[in-house]
Amino acid sequence: MENKPFIHTMKTPYGYYFFDVNTNQIVGVDEQVYKYLETMDSPPEPQVEKALTALKSQGYLSDKHPKKMIHSENDFLEYHLNENIEHITLQVTQECNFRCSYCNYTIGNQRSHSLQKMSLEMAIAVIDFYFTHSKNQKKAVIGFYGGEPLLEFDLIKNIVQYAEKIFEGKDILFAVTTNGSLFNTENINFLSKHNFTIMISIDGIPEIHDKSRKFAKTGEGTYHVIEKNLKRIKNENPALFEKFSFNAVIDPRNGYDELADMFNKDELFIGTSVRTAIMEDSFTIEKVTESDEYSVEKSIHEVKVYLSLLGKYPDHKVSAVMKSDIINTLKNKKMAMKKQKILPDNMSHNGPCIPGQKRLFITVNGNFIPCEKVNEISEAMCIGNIYDGFDYEKARKLLNVAQLTEERCINCWAVLHCTQCARICDNDGKLSSALKASMCKNTRRSAEESIRNLIMLKELKNDI
Repeated sequence: MENKPFIHTMKTPYGYYFFDVNTNQIVGVDEQVYKYLETMDSPPEPQVEKALTALKSQGYLSDKHPKKMIHSENDFLEYHLNENIEHITLQVTQECNFRCSYCNYTIGNQRSHSLQKMSLEMAIAVIDFYFTHSKNQKKAVIGFYGGEPLLEFDLIKNIVQYAEKIFEGKDILFAVTTNGSLFNTENINFLSKHNFTIMISIDGIPEIHDKSRKFAKTGEGTYHVIEKNLKRIKNENPALFEKFSFNAVIDPRNGYDELADMFNKDELFIGTSVRTAIMEDSFTIEKVTESDEYSVEKSIHEVKVYLSLLGKYPDHKVSAVMKSDIINTLKNKKMAMKKQKILPDNMSHNGPCIPGQKRLFITVNGNFIPCEKVNEISEAMCIGNIYDGFDYEKARKLLNVAQLTEERCINCWAVLHCTQCARICDNDGKLSSALKASMCKNTRRSAEESIRNLIMLKELKNDI
């Protein structure tokens, strides 16, 4: 072949494959074709050439690369931000009654905890803004965030009541992310009556949870208070409890078994939805290094989940936490494997969403941030405010963050499966191409691992 095809080769104990970047498909080949595609440093043998010709006739092995990194929604950014905002999150307070050791507001380069809170006037202006900028959405989704949002429960009540009036006739869903310590009869009844979903942070069994999540005033662990509240709600208001989900920040210096057992064996948590995140040591005093115990236990649980998916291990014996993580990853990867004919000249890698359109985050002072995961005091991440509206130029830079590493992206086999967004490129308020490039190796490794897992499931289901 005069020009090398844009592909990535992979082999398993059962077969030989290449990932065809242009068509976004995994293609099985024989060993001879695979060995040729690995190097392509000499003319192919006649049998291999015949196979290559057949593959090209099916649309595979194109050498086409994109020419520019421009997001497909670049020309429609103003439309999405003016009429199509899906979800807003109001930061009703910066105050919190916890001091968590890994919190980016306790340690790190974000703002610190403060007594600032959103005024009712500001909140009403935010809801009005959302109403006029979400006209093409079939439903409204309004979230509450902090700090600890339930510290401002009266404000939340007023916002909900106002939003229900202004969005009358449209489905409206509310969401709150809380530490779970401040539930009482009044707010439980209110959350139950007003279509709330509730996300609670809980990091495992008491001994592990209490290491990181402590009360601000006393320094004592918080697990016992959260557990007491959850048991009460489950017993007295089971319909509301069904709308609870949990977020666990995993400290990999501990083992994995304790977390798995908690969500499998504790009656309070059996059947609940849980998502996990690994503790980031950029926001901790001590270096967070994965222990051998964690690595081994996590790997064992992963294997058990994959065996259960293949019907070779009892499903009820696998970790519910691990199963949820793996199934969500596989579903997302399958969705990302949609077949296409050819790469467009202008495209972006898969990481950036439309800043502010998916989950617009509004700070207590009315600043617009793409979502709650980014640094809210970063100059690069502020894409407007409630007084002046959106700064489209800054939002467009975040949307087209792939341009920071354009040459790399154009030639990267994982361009369609890259999950990098502007959050990882933020260096003291400026977008850094060097910082973004430093993440590429791990991004490709993650993409290949996910694709290999899909191959493995397909191979074993067919062969066993």
